[in-house]
Parts: sequence; C-alpha cells; structure tokens
Amino acid sequence: MKFFDRQSRKSYGMLRMNRAISRAIAATSSGEKDRAIRWAAAWGLIGGIRSDQVRLRRPELMQAD
Repeated sequence: MKFFDRQSRKSYGMLRMNRAISRAIAATSSGEKDRAIRWAAAWGLIGGIRSDQVRLRRPELMQAD
C-alpha cells in the first residue's frame, strides 16, 4: 500500500501501532509480547513518535519523502 501524502502515512502508521499495542496487551507468551512491542515501536517511529531508545534495522524507513 502506497500513501502519497504525509498525513496519510502518519495515520496509517498510528493505526498499525495501535494494533501492535493491542497484540502486546493480549499476548500470552513473553516472546509474542516482545515482538509486538518492537512492532509498536517501529510503527510509532514511522507515525511520527520519536524515541532515543528505539533503533530500526532499516533506517531508510525514517527518511522523509
């Protein structure tokens, strides 16, 4: 899915972050919870939330178009 404007990308990132947080809350194992937390952090960064503690494996996701 390709979004052309910044607002659409940010909205989509925040939606996916919300879903990842819900998965982390509902997780039954610690591995599943950790994976969901990492996804939530990554989608949060894409959605515009910045954190010094989070490092992406693919930093090109942070580049603005």
